[in-house]
Amino acid sequence: MVEKKDIEKLIIQNKKSTLKNHWNDAFFYNTTKYSGEIKPNELLIWRSSHFLRGAYPIFYLTFDQNGELNGIKTVKNPYYKLWNKISIGFLIMLNLILIFTTEFKTAIFGIIGISVLGFFWYLFMFNVTKYETKNLTKELKEEIENIERENNPALKSIPKTELKKEKVKEWTFTKILTRFLLYPFCLLILWLSITGFLDEGMTLYRIFGIIIVLTYIIADIILAIRKNKNYS
Repeated sequence: MVEKKDIEKLIIQNKKSTLKNHWNDAFFYNTTKYSGEIKPNELLIWRSSHFLRGAYPIFYLTFDQNGELNGIKTVKNPYYKLWNKISIGFLIMLNLILIFTTEFKTAIFGIIGISVLGFFWYLFMFNVTKYETKNLTKELKEEIENIERENNPALKSIPKTELKKEKVKEWTFTKILTRFLLYPFCLLILWLSITGFLDEGMTLYRIFGIIIVLTYIIADIILAIRKNKNYS
């Protein structure tokens, strides 16, 4: 088994898991392996990744009375929780501005459009977070396995355990159907935003629509390519 004192050596930056520290790690793209907080019976470990930035997870490592590792779980960091609340508040604010500053018909179309764009943003963050969290979890487990092998010379003669790779099929019927429905809809929103089909006074919403739709499509394609490379 791996003991707490051994895993503590992975923590290069020893600091508390606070909103301020996670804000800095997200803003300055901290890839230090690892930042963390050392507590009596648990360790909090984290680092940023290429896509996640502020959406990276915190790994909670718990230990028994003998200091041996007995569990790992992931939770959202304080910065990511705050960002989610700000995002929801921003969408609500846009809807309220539409309701109080535009005609009823325009407000309805605007609210529907903002809700759809918010849904695409949620899909984007969900897919990226899920994919990168798997990579970070795999990476940490490999580090712990290396420590275990160092502590037990007898294990060095045994072929290194290859962590199970769950092959993610990107072209299942469900995912093909989802993309078949969402991509044309994304292109429609993009066309409406670029051509100015909506009210000319809604420039901010049109820009917002272009950014969200392009972000979703590009990120979905990049993630599909990266997954295929990793599992090929």
